Order: sequence, then C-alpha cells, then structure tokens
Amino acid sequence: MKKSFFLFAMIFSAFFVKPVFSSDFEVAFMPGLDFHLNDGFDNGFSGLFSLDFYPFTLRTRDKIGFSLQTEFTDIKAKTLDDTILNSFDLACTYLFRFHDRFALGGQLYGGFWKFPRVDEKQTEGQSGLLFGARVFGDYYFRPELKFGVSAGFSDFYYKPDSFAKKIDLALSVKYSFSRGVFAKNHVEIDEYEIEPIFPVFYNYYNDNPLGTMILFNDEDTKITDVTISLLIPEYMTMPKKCAFFKSLEMSEYFTVDLTAFINETILESLSEHKTEGKVILTYRALGKQIRREQTIDFTALNRNAMDWYDDKRAAAFVSIHDGAANKISRLAKSIVLKSSPQAESQNIAFAKGIFATLKAFGLSYVRDPTSPFSSGETAAIDFLQFPYQTLLYSGGDCDDLSILNCAIFESIGISTAFITIPGHILMAFDAGIKPEDAAGLKTPFIIQDGIVWIPLETTLCQDNLETACKAGYNQWKKAAESNEATLYPLKDAWKIYKAVGIPESDADIELPSVEKVLKYLR
Repeated sequence: MKKSFFLFAMIFSAFFVKPVFSSDFEVAFMPGLDFHLNDGFDNGFSGLFSLDFYPFTLRTRDKIGFSLQTEFTDIKAKTLDDTILNSFDLACTYLFRFHDRFALGGQLYGGFWKFPRVDEKQTEGQSGLLFGARVFGDYYFRPELKFGVSAGFSDFYYKPDSFAKKIDLALSVKYSFSRGVFAKNHVEIDEYEIEPIFPVFYNYYNDNPLGTMILFNDEDTKITDVTISLLIPEYMTMPKKCAFFKSLEMSEYFTVDLTAFINETILESLSEHKTEGKVILTYRALGKQIRREQTIDFTALNRNAMDWYDDKRAAAFVSIHDGAANKISRLAKSIVLKSSPQAESQNIAFAKGIFATLKAFGLSYVRDPTSPFSSGETAAIDFLQFPYQTLLYSGGDCDDLSILNCAIFESIGISTAFITIPGHILMAFDAGIKPEDAAGLKTPFIIQDGIVWIPLETTLCQDNLETACKAGYNQWKKAAESNEATLYPLKDAWKIYKAVGIPESDADIELPSVEKVLKYLR
C-alpha cells in the first residue's frame, strides 16, 4: 500500500507540479465595499493589502499559493463614529487559469482582528479570531499586471458571539514581481549545438547555419512576433535575424538555425580562439514586448582551417584575385601567346604553359601524412593553403596544389573542377572544345554536363603535362568503376562556398626566367 501511494505521488509530482524555482511573488491591493450582517453596524468601505506567494503549478498553469494579508475595515454604528478595525490573516489560494487573459480563484483565510479602544465613547478595545473565504476573477492586462473583482465573507469571531460578520465586494490590482522587476527568461534554451567558425566561409554563414538551437516557450501564454537574432560582436556590426515565428503556443518547442552576417575581419584570425556571441530573443506576451539575451561561446578557427564534410568546400580557397597566382598566370599566358606551342586547343596550350611555369618555379609535392582528407576523417580540421602560400612555400600536398592550379587556370578564364576520389583530390580543366570534337584529343578526357574535362594530377608537378594528365585520368577511371569518383565544377561550388581573397596574397615571389619556362615548355 505504501509503495503504491509513493508511486502515485511521484507520478503526480512529475506531471502536475513544477519545481519551486517557477514560483511567483505578487503584491495586491483590493479596495472594497462591505455589507455588514450585524444590525448594529452600517455598511462601509475596506482596503486589503496582500503579499502572495505561489510555489506550486498544477495542470500546466493553475497555481496553489499562500498569502499574508492585512485589512482595514471601516466600522460605524449609531453610537460610534467611524473607526478602523485592523485584521491580519494567512490565506491559502487556488488559481484556475483557463485562458491566456482570464483566471478564477478561491481562497480560504484565517487570522486575528483587533478593534481599538475609543476613549471618547468609553469603549474598550476588543480582539479575536478571523475566519473567511473569498472567490475572485482576474484579467491579465500584462504578464506582470492584472485587474480583478472578488466577493468574500468574513467572520470576526468573539466570545460568546461574533463581533461582526460581513460580505464584501472588491476590485483588485495585482502586480507580479517575478514577472516584472525580477523577470527571468521564460522562453528557455532546451539544447543547442554550435559548430566552430571557419573564417574562410564567412560569406557562407549568411545563408547557412553555424549552429542549431531548440527553444521552449515556458510562458503561461501563447507568444507572438517571436524573433531570434545572433550577434558576435567581434566579427559582426549588428545582429543577424535568424528566424521569425508569428505565434507559438504555450509549452511549444521550436528549432532555430543560427546564421550570421560575419565581416571579413575574421580572415585576420591566425589562430584558434574563443569569442563571445549573444542570442537575442524578442517576443510579445499579452501585448508586452519582451527582450532576452543568452550568451554563448563560439570557437573561431584559423583562416586556413577547413573540414571535408563537403568536398566542394575547398573551392573557397580558390581565388582568381590571388596576387601571387596571378603573377604566375600572366607569365605563363604571355609566354604561350609568344611561343604558340602545338596543342589541340588554346586551353590545352595554356595548360602546357602553366605546367611549365610552375615546374620552372620549383614547385614540389609535399605529402602530408596527417591530412584528414587522406585518412577519410571528414569532421577533422584540416589546414589548407591559399594559392599565394603554396607559392611562398614552393610546395604543398594534393589539396594545396589543386587549389593553386585551379586559381591560376581560372584567372585566365579557363574553367576548372575538383576531382575527389577516396583519400585524394586532383583537378581538371576545360579542354575548350565541343564534346563531338573530343575524339581527336591525344590527352584522355571526361565528358560531363556538355564539357570536355581533362584531369590533371597536380602532385606530378615536376614531371610533364602529358604524364600528369594520364595519371589523373587513370585515377578517375579506377575510382569511377566503383562509383567513388566525383567531379565538382568550381563555378557550381562557388555558388555555395564563395572564393575568399587575402589582402597579403600579392606576395613578392621570384618568378622563373622566360628561358627556363621555354625549356620545359618545349
């Protein structure tokens, strides 16, 4: 029997009673009109002050509370001038909130009363116990302010009979300190997941989330005009509106994708660090505009950071405005235009010139055994070089060399693409001929979406173009047989991941001599 009772109590508490920290504190003033039931007293006025405490919530928003009350009652008789009767009592209240704006309630109270001595009439002071009950109705004007009416019965008990009995009708004004002065956030964050911020994708975050947040409407009412914004002061000049809901019901959960209009100053981030952000929530509850802020820590990575969640992300590093890459492309283009090497198309001729220029520059492949891409760890953070960095270092791994070559090709108007196969990335360039004419090419090719692509294995940068193209095609073909090869045109990838230019990319690099480039070109 005891176990059954305990189980019932646990279930009742879990589903119907909220914790004490949801309590409300109110102060109330109730001016009223008294109708005395004793023949000896005239009807009069009264005023009641009450401090109300509601520690328990039942049925979502019904409340059980306790009150400390003091009342001043005007007593007048034929033989007695107006005299104030003071009473003090403790009340127990049940509040039934059946609507966002309206509630009904009942109250039982008990305490003591005191009537003063009146020397002029030579009457002695009297005191005794007080018992009574009251019913009331409230209208919620604002979450913290409500108006109401009440009707009550009071018995001012005194041996051997009651000193007075009365029925009162009163108006009420009630103010909640918990909802006003000491208001807390009643739209709570249930859980959230924040990703690290990649500086190179600062444009991407304007339309795509850097985190997701689930919120809960813990107000006692439906809320309207709900707006959620995000501000990261270090990298944003104003909040970014992430979501808007016209209305949300009480106890409703809602999900918000956090987006941010981050400025390009984040590209100055050379090391990983924490930065503070604010989730700003505004809404209306019972017509009142409410604003709340929640501070959240974000992690801003260094500007070379990237993960391989989406292979197309590497496109953000391919900038046609990279100063150092443009120096290479201009040199290669001028040499090709002057020397006119034999080639099936102008694009292939330029490809020969670019390959020869990078070889003469001394570019080399440096394998990175710790690269997440080669190990297939898509969520791990990788370090990708911008084109100018690869030229300054005179080398890089497969992704660095592919990014550099794409930037150089694109800067002279030749479309490029990434080719990804398990553990490796290479590039391809547009051959510049129609698919129906591709059969005459000596170089192996891929036709996709009406474009003739020539794969290029950029890690063979000290070999020759023909060998590098054949190696690239063979890797494509082998992976394609098992549906593990993908070709991403840069023009499509840039629609999602815009290219980022670095101001210091116009680095002072030592260009190879024309004679050396021509040597490799021939």
